[in-house]
Formats: sequence, structure tokens, C-alpha cells
Amino acid sequence: MELDKAISSRKTIRKFQNKNVPDNYLYEIIQSAMLAPSAKNRQPWRFYILDDNQKNDITNMMYDWASENKDIHTSIKGSANQMKTANKAIIIYTPNYHSKNKKTYYKKPDYLSLGAAIENMNLKCFDLGLGCTWLCDTLYIENEINNYLKIDDLEQVSTLIIGYPEEVPERSERFPIDKLLLNDIYKDANKTKNT
Repeated sequence: MELDKAISSRKTIRKFQNKNVPDNYLYEIIQSAMLAPSAKNRQPWRFYILDDNQKNDITNMMYDWASENKDIHTSIKGSANQMKTANKAIIIYTPNYHSKNKKTYYKKPDYLSLGAAIENMNLKCFDLGLGCTWLCDTLYIENEINNYLKIDDLEQVSTLIIGYPEEVPERSERFPIDKLLLNDIYKDANKTKNT
């Protein structure tokens, strides 16, 4: 698939068909993440592919947290609904920088590296005919999930839920480029181009 088409056509999918995603697709998705650029080639990504029981248990843990914390406004219940219908889920981790003897100045560059890896995963899902969305609401129960999965000394970054799309939503409106640029080089270039 052409890159421009993938970037312009990919959408966040929140409703999924009841259809199995092949295991080899998951490995292709993770391999695409591994090809992302990373600061100093640290490759700060680690992946946990949830089996069906683990995905269902973690979804129920999210529902439980939402019920116990009704006074806190979050989207965790909506994320749990999405995760429940997704066929697969991958939790993305990174080394825990709060541990002793870890270099905290790696944190921001490694988050940028992780963002690149997650975007590769998004685009690979789309290329394979799958839908996905990355969730941060699992972070509300990060400690509970880590205890459940017996994960130690890793920091949870996000959870990618994956499946075959049940529906493809309209793309949400994007800000115009003029609103996003902090200087006027683009405007000047456009004037020159159009004269």
C-alpha cells in the first residue's frame, strides 16, 4: 500500500467484528514497531500479547475500577467497551525509569521512540486490513495489570487493541495547518509558489 494512502485513510477503530486475527499478523505488527527509529538505538519497547482470558480479565478490572471511582471523570469505561469487542490486545511497555540506577534523561527521547513504534503498529494494522486504537486508560490500573501479568520493573505506555473493523468512522476534523505553524515560513513559501 502506498504510504500517502495509508496515512490519509487510516482511522481509529472502536468497534470490531467477532473475527479472529491470525497470530502471525500480531508478529508482523510487532516487527513493524521494532523497525521504528529510536534514540541512541535503545529500542525501548517491550510487548505483552494478551491471550483471550487475560484480555477479558483486564477488561473486567477496568469496569471494576470505573464502578469504584464513579466520582472521577474518565473514559475508562468506554475504553473497556472497546477492548471487550477487540479480538486482540498488546500492552506496550518500556524500562522503568523510576527504578534505581536508571538514567531519567532517557525518558523523553524514549517516549518519542515509543510513539514512532506505536504509529508503525497503527499503519501495519491498516495495511493488513485490520483496525486498531491505542488506549491509555489501562494506565489507571497499571499496577493491578502488572501484578496480574507478573510484570516487574517495566512501565506501561499504552495498550493497542486490534480487530477487524465493524465500522469505519468519518475522520474527525483536523486543525488547518496555519493554526499549527508557529512561524510564517509556510505562508511565505505558498505566496512565492502561487506568484
